[in-house]
Amino acid sequence: MDSSLHKHYHDEEFDPRGFIDTYCYNGNNDMFEEVVLYPITQLFKTFSSGRVRGETLLDVSVGPLAFHLLTVCDFFKEINVIEFTDANIREFEMWKNKEPGAADWSHTAKLVCELEGKSRESWQGKEDKARRAVKRVVKCDLTKDNPLEPVVLPQMDCLLCLGVLQVVSKDHQAYRSNLKKLASMLKIGGHMLLAGAYNMSCYMIGEHKFFCLSYDEEFIREAVCDAGFIIENLEALPTKKTSNFSDYDHVMFMIARKEREV
Repeated sequence: MDSSLHKHYHDEEFDPRGFIDTYCYNGNNDMFEEVVLYPITQLFKTFSSGRVRGETLLDVSVGPLAFHLLTVCDFFKEINVIEFTDANIREFEMWKNKEPGAADWSHTAKLVCELEGKSRESWQGKEDKARRAVKRVVKCDLTKDNPLEPVVLPQMDCLLCLGVLQVVSKDHQAYRSNLKKLASMLKIGGHMLLAGAYNMSCYMIGEHKFFCLSYDEEFIREAVCDAGFIIENLEALPTKKTSNFSDYDHVMFMIARKEREV
């Protein structure tokens, strides 16, 4: 299929619960290790090492995800979540407010507790701690000069971005521009933790195929440095997946420190 015919993240056909069910539940597909476990492990290693510190974190991730916040909440007092669609905001807030019918992240909470060497019995407390740490859920529109308009947030100590820039940027120029807008929300000296996938052009939710901007390591290094960062670490893991939900060949995780405003 011509990629120009693919649906986009902002389309009404993007089903938040369908996205979670497809990519985030162990046993549902063979991508769980790379989509969920890999970033969780990288985040825990990064934070527990002490190399990334602070009190405030801005989370900009694809879909109404909560699994990564189960690790973040142990290291940052305040989490601010920004999202791009009303449907994703609603889905996330259902989990945050413990509403009936909310997405079930208990399986991930138990895994995080095991990773941290804590009893699986503490997983409910882990979810509640993450919920309390989330102070704001704000809608974002990267087509605006101030993407969070009319909300104005102070610059954060850490920026966490899981996959979303690939699905909201129509081309490489737009990716660079969007990255710079997000970078402006981070303090100089603060860190960006960036997760993504190499050579990924699409992903599936049900029968719908969605656009994803394909890039390689050379591009992401150039884009991040051009946005005012120094790359401290970059790891890439070759995929082992056999499913047809998406077509990436590596998942990657980057730690970058903001050196300057651009």
